[in-house]
Amino acid sequence: MIINDYKEWLKNNRGYATNTINNYSRTMYLFKEYLKQHRKDIEDTKSIKLGIIENFIAKQRENKDVRTCNNYLASIRLFLRFCLVKWYKTEDYNKIMFAREPRKKIDAIENWDMEKMVKYLKSQNPTTKYWDLIRVRNLLILQLLFYTGLRVSELINLKVSDIGEEIQILGKGSKVRTINLYEDDLKLIQVYMFMRRNFDCEYLFISFSGNAMNKKLSAVSVEAYIRDIAKGAGIKYRVFPHKIRHAFATNLLRANAPLPHIQQLLGHNSILTTQTYLTVLNSELRDTQENLHKKFRIKI
Repeated sequence: MIINDYKEWLKNNRGYATNTINNYSRTMYLFKEYLKQHRKDIEDTKSIKLGIIENFIAKQRENKDVRTCNNYLASIRLFLRFCLVKWYKTEDYNKIMFAREPRKKIDAIENWDMEKMVKYLKSQNPTTKYWDLIRVRNLLILQLLFYTGLRVSELINLKVSDIGEEIQILGKGSKVRTINLYEDDLKLIQVYMFMRRNFDCEYLFISFSGNAMNKKLSAVSVEAYIRDIAKGAGIKYRVFPHKIRHAFATNLLRANAPLPHIQQLLGHNSILTTQTYLTVLNSELRDTQENLHKKFRIKI
């Protein structure tokens, strides 16, 4: 089946992450069903014309936003490129044009709200047998997300053997980057490792309850812990791991870190992705200018 071949090509030839491959393949199955409704078969690649792709996207625009539809187009465009590489007859992928997207808003957790989460976590009373261990684990999760900008997928895949004064992170697209750990990080890791010395799982972050005991934490679990801690700390907006990663990046910008350095630390393939964080500073500059106008009015 051509979609399965496409998935293998994304994995072996393009080095795409599993989540990206799954997202792209879901798009292709959705496109396959659309073609079927119009008496076409995705296996017959020469019948996939630009017009039917545009009609498919127009149909999706009825209940999907521009960014989602552009993601669909990216998958189909790469599928057409795959077809040409494999000598299937099909439309030229370069003909596909993406819609202009609204400027992406970077939504980062505020530094003082991170402090609230840490204080709340430290103040909680024990509720389970391994509560102190769970508390230290969750504090370490917050600290690493906030001070290293790790993606949640990278965080949960950290192994005990990876930990040193610096760690090598295998990020999106099998791209490797180096993250430095500092004294505060290493001290908390040492405390955590001492407390979990009777557990032998190779992964750094593991579960200490239920059927998942001594098994690697899932991304869903980490997201749930962070959401619950934020709620307990009285934070009104939704907090999730990527919002903490955004805080890492914006704090670097506020400290005048060069964009290429931030790009490397975040593991972005393109500096254009990193530049989206400039919108946060631009907003702060507008607020500063507005406050100046409010404070110093010149009477005419």
